[in-house]
Amino acid sequence: MDRLKTVGILALLALSLPLILLYAAVYLLWRAIWGTVLRFWFWRAHAARGRPVLFVYSESPNWQAYIEQNILPLIGDRAVILNWSQRRLWSSTSPWEARFFRRFAGDREFNPLALVFCPRGRIKAVRFHKAFLDFKHGKDAALRAAEAELFAVGVQER
Repeated sequence: MDRLKTVGILALLALSLPLILLYAAVYLLWRAIWGTVLRFWFWRAHAARGRPVLFVYSESPNWQAYIEQNILPLIGDRAVILNWSQRRLWSSTSPWEARFFRRFAGDREFNPLALVFCPRGRIKAVRFHKAFLDFKHGKDAALRAAEAELFAVGVQER
């Protein structure tokens, strides 16, 4: 009986494998196409007009004041700004920007974050979350490094 069960499972797996592979191929193709569409959209809507940065932050007491006083004034006219604390409004106010953010930010350390549209369509993520956690404990090296990276790739004149 166990042997028959094992053979049945193997047969089911052998028959399912082509469908699983087809699904995986279609999914990966869709992700690549969607990423290309979003890159093209961001380039047309913002980067080509001198705003190559999408900056996302929240109203956290750990970083809101610092970001609004030290980062936004330096990147303001070169960036699209989204407030994570108001994300429920994004679907009506910034739907494509929200899609771009969700596609390229990933699921770790995405707030605060800068997504920079680099030459040849590459998207560079500059993550500030850990840097601000260190900064809260009196260590500013990681925050200075993240700022320098953002200013080097995102705010330079093109």
